[in-house]
Amino acid sequence: MGTRSIAEHPQSKIGQLDQTDTNTIGYLYSCSLCEEFLVLSRSFINPRRVHLVFYSCPGCGFELQRTLRVQPYALPYGKRFFMNQACKDVELLIEPDELFDARANRGRTLTQERKPDLATGNDRVDRSLVLRLGQLVSLQGEPSNALSHLLCARAIYPLPPGLDSDVVFVDGGNLFDSYTISQHAFRLGLDGEKTKDRIHLSRAFTHHQLSGLIFDKLPTEIDQYKAQLAIVSDITALYCDPDIREKKEAFDLFSRDVISMARLAKQKKMIIVVTNLQSRSRRMEDFLERNAHVSATLRDEGDHNQLRVVRHLFLCSDNGGSAGTDDRGLTRYLNNRSLNGEEQRCAPASTCATADQPLRVMTARNGSVWNVPRTTA
Repeated sequence: MGTRSIAEHPQSKIGQLDQTDTNTIGYLYSCSLCEEFLVLSRSFINPRRVHLVFYSCPGCGFELQRTLRVQPYALPYGKRFFMNQACKDVELLIEPDELFDARANRGRTLTQERKPDLATGNDRVDRSLVLRLGQLVSLQGEPSNALSHLLCARAIYPLPPGLDSDVVFVDGGNLFDSYTISQHAFRLGLDGEKTKDRIHLSRAFTHHQLSGLIFDKLPTEIDQYKAQLAIVSDITALYCDPDIREKKEAFDLFSRDVISMARLAKQKKMIIVVTNLQSRSRRMEDFLERNAHVSATLRDEGDHNQLRVVRHLFLCSDNGGSAGTDDRGLTRYLNNRSLNGEEQRCAPASTCATADQPLRVMTARNGSVWNVPRTTA
């Protein structure tokens, strides 16, 4: 079911809306000055999102920050969403889970198959993340930077589960490491220089620059390079710069850019991976987690790295799950090192970790641990 089929454009004033007797109560968003109708939704929408989409009232022109009103309102029978015709794209207003709520069959299929479009090469990680085209993926934690570099090389790899695709890398944390890319390319049997040439790097040094790269430049570069993977590194670092005076404006830009990326990933049928290495703003992190199709945290536990998927719109799971390896497992894998510190080349579809240490997999439900033998290269 497309988003257009759930959105309709009624009359612009509240008094012109159809009055119906129904038990279904929704939420009406309007301008308190001129009674201009904005949105009528069965589900609650954060007023900040409505403000970001419209910014000013289409009727009187006043900024909605001061005039936006939310009130309960009866929905017509069988309807779930109406919007003002000034909003051209319903996807800017509806939460990602609303967009995909009619696709339960697809979710059940993925639960059974668990086949990613883009794989890391670590079987346990891939079965947890299940990276699919059309997803905005949020990775929280210090190890997420290493994982994002690995995904760059994997996306360029010409055979499945690679994408044979260029990559757009928006570097908000000044973290891009060409040497790491070369190491991954070597292990995949790729030419290091050609691999780096297929990664198109843009750097930002202020939150305004980063917002411009995400909202204005990213769609153009994706089209220009036909990229199926984009990376935005350490996204909250610049939006949380202590020198920023207008904190509210920074959060508004951050929110707008996250919504834009979720929509862009779906429209372009690509994967956008956003990393956030440190916890700087719980508000921003919660917003990113809620609006991403896949949200995961990676933590360095000292003797192992732990991966925990906290949200996945395409998979059915009661309590989520977490997968971790000791420091010679996922940690070694992401750092591209063998046990003796020397580089190790392995087949493209295999895991770059060594075989003498098992993979530790922990469930979020009861914390049970199993030792799973690792396949060798």
